[in-house]
Amino acid sequence: MDTTRPVDEDGVAALARAADLPLAPDRLALIAGQLGEWLTAANELSRKLADEQHRDVTPITVFTHPATTEPGE
Repeated sequence: MDTTRPVDEDGVAALARAADLPLAPDRLALIAGQLGEWLTAANELSRKLADEQHRDVTPITVFTHPATTEPGE
């Protein structure tokens, strides 16, 4: 595995095999590049939000369960 990038073609191929996803070999580089960009940005955001000044920030999206309308639900 290439340690200079978050994800390389071998890593994508391993993930695809683990998930039992058929993936054409010519797509490995494309997917590795995209995942690498996503992971880099996600890690940057994670580090930013872990900073003390952002500890009290909460998500704007709130997930709730729908109210039950039937008895016994």
